[in-house]
Amino acid sequence: MIEEWRERYFIRTGVLAGLSTVIMTASFIGILAVIENQVSGLESRAPWYLVFAAFAFTVTVVFLERNDVVGRVIIGTALALGIVSFLLSMLTVEGLFYTIRNPEDVFVSRLVLYFLAAGLVGTGFGYWAINHWREFTSPDGAAENRL
Repeated sequence: MIEEWRERYFIRTGVLAGLSTVIMTASFIGILAVIENQVSGLESRAPWYLVFAAFAFTVTVVFLERNDVVGRVIIGTALALGIVSFLLSMLTVEGLFYTIRNPEDVFVSRLVLYFLAAGLVGTGFGYWAINHWREFTSPDGAAENRL
């Protein structure tokens, strides 16, 4: 029973880490697209990015409310997650479009390997932040783990 649970845990964690790394890598390529002014048609996709951000905001509010989190923390966390969701969805999609339109810029120069490494670091940081966010949102939590 424990082995089965452990196997499912590692599979689920591996899939989430892989998906997160792909999203982070694409978003870094999206930053490149923005810097190089290679973003076209953004105005037609922007409403979808806003819908995604609003969905993330609402899900966060409901999830935190059901877990008896303080109201101030709920709204602050939901706002932050909504903004991050908007930016991440926009940069990820624009990065994918940039890769489709300019594969030689991404793959031939091996730039994708640098972005992949940054995506892995971002995934690790995100995993850490999700597991330790309460330490930074409660006055007592951050103090109890100091050296």
